[in-house]
Amino acid sequence: MNRKRTILTVIFTVMFFCAMSVTGFAEVRVTKGPTPIPSGDAISKGDITLQNSRLAVSFAAETAAPWGVARGGIIDATVVRDGRLELDRVTLVDFIPNNWSSWPTTYQTVEILKNTPEEGVVRTTRDWEKVDLETVFTLKKGSDRIHMKTTAVNKGAEASTDILSGYVLWTDGGHLFTTPGMAGTKKGEADKALADWVVNYDETWSVGLHAPYFNFINYHARDMYLKHTLKPGESRVFEGWLQIDGHGDISAMLEFEIERKGLPSGTVQGKVSTTDGKPVKNAVVVAEKEGKAYAWTLAKDGVYEFTLPQGEYTMYAAGKSYASSSSQATAVRSGKTLKKNFTDMEYPGTIVFNVSDSRTGKSLDARITIEKGETPLVGFLGKKTFFTELLDVGQLEVPIAPGEYLFKVAHGESFISKASTVDASVTSGGKEQLDIAVTTVDRPGESGWYSCDMHHHSNLLDGVTPPEDAIRSQLAGGLDFTLISDHDLVKNNVAMDEMSEKRGIRFIPAIEISPSWAHFNAFPVVLGRELGIDPGTASVDEIFQAARDMGAMALSANHPYIPYGYFHSLDNGLVPGGFSPQFDLVELNSACKYKKTIKRMWQLWNEGTRYYLSAGTDTHDVWKDVSGGIRMVAKIEGQDITPEAFVSALLDGHAYATFGPMVEPGVMFGREIKVEAGDPLELKFKVKAAEGLKEVQLISNGEVVEVITLAGEGVTEKNIVFKTAPKADTWYSLVVSDVKDKLAWTNPIWVDVLAYTPTPKDM
Repeated sequence: MNRKRTILTVIFTVMFFCAMSVTGFAEVRVTKGPTPIPSGDAISKGDITLQNSRLAVSFAAETAAPWGVARGGIIDATVVRDGRLELDRVTLVDFIPNNWSSWPTTYQTVEILKNTPEEGVVRTTRDWEKVDLETVFTLKKGSDRIHMKTTAVNKGAEASTDILSGYVLWTDGGHLFTTPGMAGTKKGEADKALADWVVNYDETWSVGLHAPYFNFINYHARDMYLKHTLKPGESRVFEGWLQIDGHGDISAMLEFEIERKGLPSGTVQGKVSTTDGKPVKNAVVVAEKEGKAYAWTLAKDGVYEFTLPQGEYTMYAAGKSYASSSSQATAVRSGKTLKKNFTDMEYPGTIVFNVSDSRTGKSLDARITIEKGETPLVGFLGKKTFFTELLDVGQLEVPIAPGEYLFKVAHGESFISKASTVDASVTSGGKEQLDIAVTTVDRPGESGWYSCDMHHHSNLLDGVTPPEDAIRSQLAGGLDFTLISDHDLVKNNVAMDEMSEKRGIRFIPAIEISPSWAHFNAFPVVLGRELGIDPGTASVDEIFQAARDMGAMALSANHPYIPYGYFHSLDNGLVPGGFSPQFDLVELNSACKYKKTIKRMWQLWNEGTRYYLSAGTDTHDVWKDVSGGIRMVAKIEGQDITPEAFVSALLDGHAYATFGPMVEPGVMFGREIKVEAGDPLELKFKVKAAEGLKEVQLISNGEVVEVITLAGEGVTEKNIVFKTAPKADTWYSLVVSDVKDKLAWTNPIWVDVLAYTPTPKDM
């Protein structure tokens, strides 16, 4: 499949360049066939590409769109530079009718309405429930923007109430600069927004979405929605623009906002240099408004020019690992040009980290974060989070801006150790070595317990983490197996397996099958075996069978209570084919209603249904999220420490999910014991918490039947006993909490209570 796709892409790219040599790139062109965009995903003969001299985009007319959404959106987009198409930068740009909920659709049509040298127009029509959707995409000659206009008409008899509708922008890699004024808000009302656009970018490109209709954001404004109600017979029009620029300079987004709103504006220009007067190459000049990051422009060779709406700003210059300049108050006036020079930037310094275990002296993988000190706003100038090297264990050397820092250094934080902190003073041009000892308090592998984050992404579709960084992050989490589960794709599994083997850790190849109504992790799958269905059109049974065809031993229902979770969709009648029991595990996800999920699991166990737990972080960006922040810990019997042995333990219930606390049972989770009615039963456990234990709850039939309160911080390990005397069939599990209120949930111990049989002595 990958080889065929590569060959097709090469053929059509050659055809495309041949055509361009005749007609030239300046004109607009609309063509059918596999995308000419390198590494693009639109590979079918019916797909459509819209392009001019500055940009190119491809529509999923026949190719399946990601995440099971209806066909018709943009799934590839790139910069055209000097007549050449660069790599694909976009996963999906589309109109979403109601957040990422199930998208039942009966038709999708993508057609070319206009194809002239001056203008190209593509129209997508489809439905969502009883709402008809028409989106018209227009590209003009020489423009860096595609105009998007969507008309939604409710043809049903009932209102669509409080829905979230609008355009979304998901890119392949790069960095996100959220809507100005909305930094720190992942999801919510957009009343604090200072602009109506969002942009993804890297050093040589930027892709922005303008959405003047929006009043609500999700995923840090990757999704820009209008929260509204669409009554029967009512129609609503949404208008937006997709802007693509060949620089990591987001000022182009701001300039277009100024243009379309007719905002009075002025210009700030000047130079950026070091304290010794040398220009800083590839620096940026940042403008803050109302104390919040607003926009930036590039200072090529130390010279910049910045157009801003009239108003009051604070401005400063920043460079890659340089100390930022001092800030300057700036008053921009309409039609005026203002000079501002930034001349006090300091050259980078270097820090060398050496991380080891204080008990053994052995080098440790670590996650290192800047807790205090300079962290760049612009992603390509530097990071806030680092990981020690993959093969040179415990070692890291990084350039960094001069200044005073506090670093947090963690290995399996809250699970097997507490993080260490260290102060550092970095000087311009200097090198500082930091030797950090982390004290580990537990090594579960020594008693046969092994851990894995069962839901983790790399850099495919909405993920931004290259395979090596995924491994380094998971090793820093103190995990015993590596895993990635990308949406509907497995092309990074081989690289993960090879790099994991070099490091001496076992890899569990997985895939997250992602229709619009539910996501399922399948693992381990056979390396090189791809998904053989379109999740956007497949039934639940077809999806489960496709997973088994890939060799999957286990199927997990991921984040089952979010709008695209299995239980949520079942409860709302949105699963094609209805309920199918052919899954094995249910996921506790770190960000998605895990308390509701565990209560559903208790209900299932009460019914005697033996589905067991899975757990994963759903990490997409290891520099923002913590790999293994929730994990499964499973008991492997014997010496065969393999992915298959680990997954078998999950299937047998010999495992628990945890945010931190660790548990070793006297009677293994998932096993069944027999007792006579009323006979005493002792359940013994060893509980541990690197942060300190707080309490342990004993759960039976979904109810808390006993609580043991522990001493708290300083008590990291305790042997406990619960004494019971069950009179009827039941199950027991634990909920363990540490002093930071991090929780662990165990699978059940099944208790088969035998009817009392009198003996001759009793008669």
